[in-house]
Amino acid sequence: MTGSLPYSSYLDAIREECSRLVLLAEEAPTAAVPTCPGWDVTALVGHVTGVCDRMAANIAAGDPTERAVAAERSTTGPAELEAAAAELSSLLEQAGPERPAWNWSGEDLTAAWVARRAAHETAVHRADAELALAREPVVETELGVDGLDERVELFFGRPRRRDGGAQGGQLLPGSLCLVATDADAAWLLEPAGPTLAWHRRRRPADAVLAGPASALFLWSWDRQPISALQLTGRAEVARALVGFGP
Repeated sequence: MTGSLPYSSYLDAIREECSRLVLLAEEAPTAAVPTCPGWDVTALVGHVTGVCDRMAANIAAGDPTERAVAAERSTTGPAELEAAAAELSSLLEQAGPERPAWNWSGEDLTAAWVARRAAHETAVHRADAELALAREPVVETELGVDGLDERVELFFGRPRRRDGGAQGGQLLPGSLCLVATDADAAWLLEPAGPTLAWHRRRRPADAVLAGPASALFLWSWDRQPISALQLTGRAEVARALVGFGP
């Protein structure tokens, strides 16, 4: 599950998204983040800094069997995020995509997995900061397509506990097709108990959500409302994934 983009593209995205987040944090550090209740932009920056530090520690350790522990920073602000992003991208560049590294999924224990996850994590949180400043976030099309692919495969397609920890039940009450209107990309999601069966293809479904890859990707992370997309068919099927969480 190393993604559809070149390894270097993920490193470029990490640098770009974190740089943009730094600028937003310098502009409005105390702005409330509506998509992360209880956080302001400064807290968001602290979170992303910690994510970068923990990922960097796992790349540096090169041990796929055990999670590395990152050193705690005494302060976390824009300068610290800039440093953490630079360290992570530099370590990933030196390591190369095949370097062993721990990750929480237990699969594809390589630097390539970390680079891809970091690129999409930082893109989502840059969008959070823009929403805090009442701006409309947009993700580059290719990154949005790959991000939605990761969202489907790594999150929607994995068994999870819902309803207070009870295992079981359907995640979807019917089939759902996600269609990127600005790229040759679509995903068919079908109910399969506590997870989803999914395919990279466009097929008839109980509901279809169509729109630009950026909007689909951000919707999948609850950073865009469903009204930003074109919905046809059974609305309750598409709305079942709203609030899915990480």
